[in-house]
Amino acid sequence: MESGPFFTLSPSTGKVAVGVRRASVANDSYCTGITVIDRKGAARLIDAGPGVAFFRFEDFYGTNGFSSGITKLITPRWSADGRMLAYLKLVGGRLQLRLWDAQRGARTIGADPQDIADFQFSADGAMVIYKVRDEAAQLLALKQESRSGFHYDDRYFPFASTRPFPKGRPSYLYKAIRLADGTVRAATQAEVAWLDGPVAPSQPEGAVRPKTVRDANGVDHVAAIRGASEIRCGSETCAQVEGMPWLSVKGAVRYVRREGWARSEMAIYEWTIGSAQPRRLYATSDLLIDCTPIADDVLCGREGSTRPRYLDRISLETGRSSALFDPNPAFDKLSLGRVERLQWKNDRGIECFGDLTYPPDYEQGRPYPLIVVQYESRGFLRGGTGDEYPVQLFAREGYLVLTVQRPRSPLFGLGLSSIERQRRQNEGFDERRSILSAYETKVRQLIDAGIADPERIGITGLSDGSTTVQYAALHSTLFKAAAVSGCCWEPSQTWVLGSSLQANYERLGWPASPDDKPQMWADISLTRNASRVAFPILMQAADGEYLVALEAVRALKAARRPVDLYVFPDEVHIKRHPAHRAGIYRRNLLWFDFWLRGKKPSGPGQDADEVARWADMQRQSQGTAADGGNGGASGH
Repeated sequence: MESGPFFTLSPSTGKVAVGVRRASVANDSYCTGITVIDRKGAARLIDAGPGVAFFRFEDFYGTNGFSSGITKLITPRWSADGRMLAYLKLVGGRLQLRLWDAQRGARTIGADPQDIADFQFSADGAMVIYKVRDEAAQLLALKQESRSGFHYDDRYFPFASTRPFPKGRPSYLYKAIRLADGTVRAATQAEVAWLDGPVAPSQPEGAVRPKTVRDANGVDHVAAIRGASEIRCGSETCAQVEGMPWLSVKGAVRYVRREGWARSEMAIYEWTIGSAQPRRLYATSDLLIDCTPIADDVLCGREGSTRPRYLDRISLETGRSSALFDPNPAFDKLSLGRVERLQWKNDRGIECFGDLTYPPDYEQGRPYPLIVVQYESRGFLRGGTGDEYPVQLFAREGYLVLTVQRPRSPLFGLGLSSIERQRRQNEGFDERRSILSAYETKVRQLIDAGIADPERIGITGLSDGSTTVQYAALHSTLFKAAAVSGCCWEPSQTWVLGSSLQANYERLGWPASPDDKPQMWADISLTRNASRVAFPILMQAADGEYLVALEAVRALKAARRPVDLYVFPDEVHIKRHPAHRAGIYRRNLLWFDFWLRGKKPSGPGQDADEVARWADMQRQSQGTAADGGNGGASGH
């Protein structure tokens, strides 16, 4: 995945540049732009246009170009003197390089028929070095191959596409443009090295450069380089570092780390090089992102449970903060449900945390239907991972919403490689049982407290969250309805996934064929256990993923277990279209209203037609006594 800040600070003027994005459901489109903010918080939109770029993998199991649906990170970059700003913008369907200054405004430079992937100002600021993702040759080769038929090999991922993906990593063309006259030429080797791996600027003897060091468990620790020596901080509070450390005005190292219960809090520390213990300067349960020094304060992207991302300037001397830029200034005018941070342990004794969102008109003394949303609970509670389960919309319609952060692995701290760790996690679905225990433990506590109604508990999930829902369908009696963004782990995956992806899953312990490891299929497959599935399941899948769900859908329908599948065109793992997301929001609410509350639309229309189909599923399920049918709850 991409890394880098989403905003940048001019080293000389103190101005901040940040990318902004707005979705339009009516037009099923996006508008993206770049905003510049001065020291006083005055914001100016300097460039904007239609469309949004999405991240594509450079290496997806030996191929390139595979899309996950995650928006591409756009990092604006300032020239050293702060007079010019460069950034990428989608122009005519291609990512192009743009340059802005106060005198001439925004303009495209180095126009190219292919996507520009990255760029950097030269050290003297006279040029911009950039690289172009050169896909023309690979795409032409695939077009020529299509004339005689594609050979089915490890370039194929049948669930995602009927065509093979380009083999190997993409090629890049490196170029340099002279800003004085717009002349473009091939970049030199030194310029390529500057762009792909900028060398740290030369420093006087004895100067300090902060850094992080990663241990065998993937945990970053703060350290510093002084001359030719590396000095590491040995304190526990110098671990779990987020982002890059920086130097204070007085030369101490400052950094952000996760800490507290289940690492649910974020704090900023100061370490005097050579001292045994750092000093905590600031702490919050909010999410802090890409913190960077601004004078002796710090500027961070910040999110609260009920506040979307904004830029916040924090005084580390006083602990006070003030919003420098808020792209959603009217959001606080909305009537939102109260959010309560919860802490508990699962049956393994692992610390867990989440947030409970109450209906705005919540009344004590009566139990409410509850929906579990996975699997992140840091920052703004929008719609869970993938943003398909709208927390505040559910709350407004009378639901308690429990958003849960996925607990750490029971194998954390053993120094295992990623493959070995995942392989062990899949043995007997040990980690899945730990995750499910985290959710069930807190839900049962809420039931015992008289807050949640045990007969009206729903669960949702995308990706890893969908896996937990699938496991819960066979190993839990707590949930009464579910909605997932894709599904399922089934025997057909051994050929639907494609040979390279399947080979990777085999390394992680998954079966090599439908007949391999029967106990594993018995523990997870809905197809092999259709009559045991405990609750109705709504699947709203991308057309780039729905094939892996068909085996389970067929089996559940044959067993008269309630299941419904919707397929969204031009979509991948994370849904991209605003209109689709709005439709998904609507149907998820409709689904839970029917199965958990017995609610039906009052008039004709699409909603009524969908609910009528679900009511028919309900009747069939209740009429199959051997299935132990699960009907909707009575309305409230």
